[in-house]
Amino acid sequence: MGTMTVDVLHSLATLPAKVWDVAEAIVGLHERDPEGPVSIVGGGRIAGETASHQEIQVTEKVVSLLLLIAGFNFFIGMFNFIPLLPLDGGHIASALWEGARRGTARLRRRPDPGYVDAAKLLPVAYVVGMVIMVFGVILIVGDLVVPVSLDG
Repeated sequence: MGTMTVDVLHSLATLPAKVWDVAEAIVGLHERDPEGPVSIVGGGRIAGETASHQEIQVTEKVVSLLLLIAGFNFFIGMFNFIPLLPLDGGHIASALWEGARRGTARLRRRPDPGYVDAAKLLPVAYVVGMVIMVFGVILIVGDLVVPVSLDG
């Protein structure tokens, strides 16, 4: 789990650049990186190729498919903790900020500053939501136009 966490954090840090590389591969500027990100469409394709491959033993197929599913779920869970508002991490960050403000006010013997108005961050949430949708569309189109394959 520790190695997987480090790998996911590295993947999250390089995700925008990797999605840009997929977009360049879609328009034919260079080949698609077989180690790059895939959407659920690409993941399904890889799972199908693994399941139908004749040279892989059944136990290896099962382990590979379980690791693929676990990897997708773990990445989505870690992605959800990014401290940006439409994601759960944004709500957690806002709650932590509220707690820090209240704690500081309590230590200074000042009145409770009140709740944090997360609605003020809605423009940020809209931008982040749009970026997530654009990333999803680019990856899905990439998986349809220049798919990642087990053979290549």
